[in-house]
Amino acid sequence: MGDTENTFIDESFFTGEEEKTQENDAISSLQNTFSQKQIGSIAKYVEPVSGNSPIENLIEMFKQQEDLLAVPVEEYDHVVGVIDRKTAAAATNTAWKRFTSKNVIDYTQRVSTILYAHDFIEKTLQKVSDINREYGIIYFPVFNNRSFYGIVSLDSFLSRIAEIREQDLEKASLIQRNYFPDSSVTAALPYKFQAWNKMANALGGDFYQLYPVSDSKSLICCFDVSGKNVAASLLTIALGSFFKTLPLLAKKEDNPSLILSQLDDYLQQSVPSGNFITAVVCFADLSGSKLYIYNCGHTVTYLLYKDAPSSQGGKLAAIKPELPPLGMGAVKSALENAPKQPFTVVPLKKGIHLDLYTDGFTDMKNDDGLRYEDDLAKKFFIKLYGVNDNDVCTTIEHTVSSWIQNAMIPDDITVIDVRF
Repeated sequence: MGDTENTFIDESFFTGEEEKTQENDAISSLQNTFSQKQIGSIAKYVEPVSGNSPIENLIEMFKQQEDLLAVPVEEYDHVVGVIDRKTAAAATNTAWKRFTSKNVIDYTQRVSTILYAHDFIEKTLQKVSDINREYGIIYFPVFNNRSFYGIVSLDSFLSRIAEIREQDLEKASLIQRNYFPDSSVTAALPYKFQAWNKMANALGGDFYQLYPVSDSKSLICCFDVSGKNVAASLLTIALGSFFKTLPLLAKKEDNPSLILSQLDDYLQQSVPSGNFITAVVCFADLSGSKLYIYNCGHTVTYLLYKDAPSSQGGKLAAIKPELPPLGMGAVKSALENAPKQPFTVVPLKKGIHLDLYTDGFTDMKNDDGLRYEDDLAKKFFIKLYGVNDNDVCTTIEHTVSSWIQNAMIPDDITVIDVRF
């Protein structure tokens, strides 16, 4: 016999601990191969227990591992279900129950439906929810091919789906925002353009656009899509796509009536039946010193002019809708067949302010349920005339937050101030 002092005995041969550790590491490594939309990414590996074990053994296990909520149960070397902490506790919460207690398998919630690690969470949620409603099962075993992989709970399904949808909404919101004009466009304008926008949800139906036709001509647009949230935001992207496409056309159109007719044609094909888009489309022609205003079923458009910003007097024009909303093909028809000119043309001179807004501004309510309404909006724009350029958006935001206070925003809000 050799020197016993040099003999090494691996105790894991008897305990199996190293084997379990290696298995856990393999599971953990494999988990990273699944996308966050697959069940494998939310499954937690828990060492299965034999169904032939006494229930008291499981109680002791739960006591030692406070974060352990459920354990998979094996029968004939195959995981057949799960037993949770509450079930095990209920089976042994009295002296009589402990005296008459049986084996783990007798308290196990058997799950006949097999979930696989590569299955997609969203597609499997309905099946899991149905099982939960019918049998009250909360925890489910998960397999990778034929091998047991881990367990998942209904809560983990719901939490991951909420997380994924939140991420998707953030991405969609970013895409929607990318269709709004950026600072490179506004900085190059021969006038001051400022817009303040707040969506009631992550996505919304308010949209505004600037489209430079030439160095001295441009379109200033404010849109409000019927509906809210995701459905409405898809239509705002349709609007944005139209303006992204305009510069790519062989002939760069500078007739505002024709551009508006083209937009109405495009939206009629894109917008589902029953939906519509209100809009104010303004064509600023600095070379001709004229401003063309097309109000398509939108809120009142305000034009203000004072000899001096601080003067009490001044002129104010309120331009109401003369055209129907976009998306139904009626705008093009009205422009072509109206007995009188269905838009407003005003002389454009230095000092004129153009103010546009969506109905979320006048519809906003305070804590007492009182709406802001048109009269206050009108007074606000008169007051805004004297506000410094750099303070316009801050003033709008302060006005909205002061009125709403702790109330919810019922609709998207957009306010635009243009200073010539």
